[in-house]
This record gives sequence, C-alpha cells and structure tokens, in this order.
Amino acid sequence: MMFNKRILMVKILLLTFIFLTGCNLSAKTNLSTKKIFELDLTDQGISAEGGGIELVKQGDSCLLILSIYGEVGQEKYKFNFKKNNLISTNYLKYRYKNGLIVVDDDLKDLIANDQVKVSDGDMDLVINKSFIGNENRNIAKKFNTYKRKVPQKVLNDHCN
Repeated sequence: MMFNKRILMVKILLLTFIFLTGCNLSAKTNLSTKKIFELDLTDQGISAEGGGIELVKQGDSCLLILSIYGEVGQEKYKFNFKKNNLISTNYLKYRYKNGLIVVDDDLKDLIANDQVKVSDGDMDLVINKSFIGNENRNIAKKFNTYKRKVPQKVLNDHCN
C-alpha cells in the first residue's frame, strides 16, 4: 500500500514538473512585439514601386523590417539587432505569379503584365536566406543605410 502511494506521488510530481517546464518554455518563445516606428519610402527612389520600413521592439532586441516593392515582386529584409549590433537578417524575395509575360530579345528586358489583378495569394517565395551578424557586407550596408532613417531618439529609447 505504501509503495503505491509513493508511485502516485512521484507521478504527480513528475507531471507537475513537466507542466511547469512546458509553461516556462512557452513563455520564452512568445515574445511580445510592439511597432514603434514606421516610414513610407515611396518618394525616396528606392524602387519603381516604393517601399517602407518598420521598427518593431521584440523582447530585448529590435527588428528593422524593410519592404521594397517592384514591378515583378517584393523583397523583405528583417534585420534583428540590439544597440548597434546586427544579430541576424532574414531576406525574403517574392515574385508575382502572373507578373511577367514576355522577354523582349531586342531590349533584353522583362515586360510586366498589367492586365492581371494581383492579390497577396499571387506571389511565390523565390528566395529565403538568413545571415548571421555582419557576415554579408551588402546586407550590413543596407541595414546601416535604412537604420539611419529612424530617428536616433527612437533608437536610443527602444533599442539600447
């Protein structure tokens, strides 16, 4: 009888431990995010179709999200940084499914199809790359260029 009580007690303690560990891991992975700055870059000549940046506070670091829109698709950079240190970058490139219809051999240029309406579901992910820190010089340069567009006071207040 005593042996059964011990087994029951061990099972209860073990299940409680597993439950609390799961709750703790869940709390650490669900970082709260808060948008703290947004800027439309359409009139700044970054692409034919424009773009924008967002600064998001996520846990103890920040995300600078750069979106560049073009005639054939979209590029998105998610720069994860803390203070002035670039931690990682996720680069995504999307292409409109019906965005290109012809390649002009004389001009060696792609001609866009303006007659097809495009929705969010009409894009294909063609590139999904991640970079650690400053390992890619072009990525680091792009990060520094667009980080300068965020007011220094906003960066100091939220990303330091």
